[in-house]
Amino acid sequence: MKVIWINNGWQFEGWIKPAVSGVTDRVVIAFHGFDRTAKEMESFMPIYDSNTALLSVNLLHHGKSKPLPPIKVDKILPPDILMAALEKMIKERWGNVESELLGYSMGSRVALSLYENFPLNFHRIIVLAPDGLKMGKLYKFVVNTLVGRYCWGLVDKFPRMNRWLIDSLYKVGLISSHKHHFGRFHTDNPEIRQRVAYGWAGHKRFWPDEEKLVELLKKNKSFEAHFVFGDRDKIIPYKWSSSLREKLQGLGNVRFHIIQSGHVMRHPDTVNQIKSAIQK
Repeated sequence: MKVIWINNGWQFEGWIKPAVSGVTDRVVIAFHGFDRTAKEMESFMPIYDSNTALLSVNLLHHGKSKPLPPIKVDKILPPDILMAALEKMIKERWGNVESELLGYSMGSRVALSLYENFPLNFHRIIVLAPDGLKMGKLYKFVVNTLVGRYCWGLVDKFPRMNRWLIDSLYKVGLISSHKHHFGRFHTDNPEIRQRVAYGWAGHKRFWPDEEKLVELLKKNKSFEAHFVFGDRDKIIPYKWSSSLREKLQGLGNVRFHIIQSGHVMRHPDTVNQIKSAIQK
């Protein structure tokens, strides 16, 4: 069931799936990947027991999640505003129940940031192909520099020139096929260029701090955390977690998993792999 609600001048769109048993003991709060949808996260519900309901939330500038006037369209979303909106929806639908977090790709760094800011609100987190462990050069350039934002505006103004440039770099061997696909995917139409410009900037404060994350996970050993990576994932490879793994080595409540998968993890056989890895 689709839901839309407003909190503190921000509009959020989400997807709700009731607990299979009809009795809700906990709610998993889920965040999807870039250019995906909240409904897609329903694919991961086999991971959970029959008493768990789903509240999946569209990222900013995906679906109808956005700031409302007079808030500017490129306003940065504060974590406390998102947390208040989630608490409002959960209390209205389910009352006082436990919550846990689920994130996929870009949605993982939203989930990890919520945990860092509100560690007592959740009892478990699962992040799949987790963004947020390493900041990519394109993201850093577009979101964190004036020159990057100006150049992104030129991409939107001259899309044909941008396509020619990306294709030419690939043809002469200066970029890989993966980077060619990545570049074209994020720039080929005005809607996705807008999601990059506003969606990336809007979630600027949702970038986990590794030291704080390590401190929290070491301190609260009853909190369960799972980081899941695909062995063929070229977008977010397992090696990006090396620093975090080293600092959390030996902690029984934090586990890193490698499954047979690319970056896409929503297919039933992949979900079963995730479930088996977590339950071991």
